[in-house]
Amino acid sequence: YYFKVVDALLSKNHTQPLLLFDEVLKKGFDGHNFIVGLSEHLRNLLVSQDARTVQLMEVPENVKRKYAEQAQTSAPHLLLTWLNIANQCDINYKGSKNQRLSVELALMKMAHVTHLLSADQINGSSAHTTSAQEALKKKLV
Repeated sequence: YYFKVVDALLSKNHTQPLLLFDEVLKKGFDGHNFIVGLSEHLRNLLVSQDARTVQLMEVPENVKRKYAEQAQTSAPHLLLTWLNIANQCDINYKGSKNQRLSVELALMKMAHVTHLLSADQINGSSAHTTSAQEALKKKLV
């Protein structure tokens, strides 16, 4: 499911991650476990982007290859932004009165960040993009 969620976010599809999350919930899984697992998945994608850190993942070799493939299509700054959003959701999950909404909001933020970062990368310089990303992180988190 996490590979599908990231693929949907990378394709700028904001509804598919919500539908996948709903499917996971309908199968009886907990929303908190979902966001914690998504955080671990994003961390593994970041780790798999550098051959020196791949060993930090405790997964079978065939799964490492899947991570490596998906990591090639994911910009590190985007993964880090998503990981930050997921981590904030994890931290705030227990205290939330609407826990499902907390996870859905995190997924929507991730999809929204993808759109904004893409627009900034197309329209601006790398210095502008970096400052825009920092401002966006402050707004979203």
